[in-house]
Amino acid sequence: MVRSQSPTDEPAIVATTAQPLRPALRRVRLRLPGQTGNVAWNLLGLFGSAVTQWGIIALLARFGSPTMVGQYALGLAATAPVILLASLGLRVVLVTDTSGRFAFREYLRLRTAAMVVAVTAVGVIAATRGSGDGTVIMLIGIAKAIDGVGDIYCGRFQQLLRMRLIATSMIMNNVATLLLMAVLLSLTQDIAWTATGSVAGSTLGSLLYCRWAARRLEPGGPSRTPRPAPPGGIRRAGTLVRIALPVGLASGLNSFSGNVPRYLLEHRSGTGALGIFAVVAYATVVTNILFAGIAQTALPKMSELYSRGALRALSTLTSRLVLGSLALGAGAVVGALLGGDTALRLVYGNTYAQQGHLLAILATSVGFSGALFFLNSAISATRKFGRQLAASLTMLVVNVVVSLTLISAHGLTGAAWALVVALGCEAVLKVVMFRHALATPADPSTTARHRA
Repeated sequence: MVRSQSPTDEPAIVATTAQPLRPALRRVRLRLPGQTGNVAWNLLGLFGSAVTQWGIIALLARFGSPTMVGQYALGLAATAPVILLASLGLRVVLVTDTSGRFAFREYLRLRTAAMVVAVTAVGVIAATRGSGDGTVIMLIGIAKAIDGVGDIYCGRFQQLLRMRLIATSMIMNNVATLLLMAVLLSLTQDIAWTATGSVAGSTLGSLLYCRWAARRLEPGGPSRTPRPAPPGGIRRAGTLVRIALPVGLASGLNSFSGNVPRYLLEHRSGTGALGIFAVVAYATVVTNILFAGIAQTALPKMSELYSRGALRALSTLTSRLVLGSLALGAGAVVGALLGGDTALRLVYGNTYAQQGHLLAILATSVGFSGALFFLNSAISATRKFGRQLAASLTMLVVNVVVSLTLISAHGLTGAAWALVVALGCEAVLKVVMFRHALATPADPSTTARHRA
């Protein structure tokens, strides 16, 4: 087992005021930010998560029906923007809070309260869909709200570079969810009952385990302890909301915008068509989970590079991650063109065997998605959160226009192209934003607090 090292064990790879940038750049070339063990644990957790989440889709496709897959996909698409908006991007704010302005308990209390509000909002959405789809939406919303509470614990683990704890939480959550959903599907053949497995898995992996692991970080535990929350709780919570709100709005808008093709496809062609789209698209979503893991691992180091003024090192690191994702995306397109139909038949059955052309189109999105994960992390490291909100509003308009045009004319194929075109436009926009952020110096007061 890889030893979980403390932050003080981490080799310094950033430039200080007394160091030239060239040594920092040399170290960036040699290794990924963070420790090798932490990167390995993070990738292990995300790989396990990707496999099990893909397993859920494969399970519903093989032993259910396209309609059942569509109901599950609709539940994910309907609840994700609400949960992300309520999450307020607090994990990003926590991880990039290098000066320790707020105590962890302040983040936790705010996130918990926000998840209660999110579940209430999901209940309103579920009520508009009737007892069938509505029940599934409600259950998935509850599961994702529980995950939202666990996510802020994982933010603390990430801040302390305890990626093993995050990996364990993710694996427990997703393995339990997959097993319980498989049992419930075989017993009931009902998607609503099957979705309760997601609630149970989230409770075990995201809530119970994370609370237990966090207690081990208290005095006498294996790592340093967050400072007690200072007085003035409500006023400070309001300040934290104002800081985090642009991130939350951007995340919610990004999720809603990214799901616009699914909303319009379901409205135009029904849950069966959405189910087919979700099954094929999930082959590419798995790579997004791996990209997310690398981006999460890189974020603390990106934040430190920016706060130290090592802008060239930050730019070099980000560029190489983006180019790597684009190369992987090109490989995914080649693979889909050569064996898409065969792979879909073997994995999902004959119902999906003729959708290889759809898989090839969606594979084009892999490189853009990876680039966006790394660019978003780099922009977050600069703490220019308000600019992300402006970008999200812009991309919402682009997504709606492109999706309405292409889906109305081409159905399933149009939905796939709409996703690709929107991601490509967003990647270009984020490159411009990142370059502009690098042209703006870091806040001197933040840099001074960090060095102190």
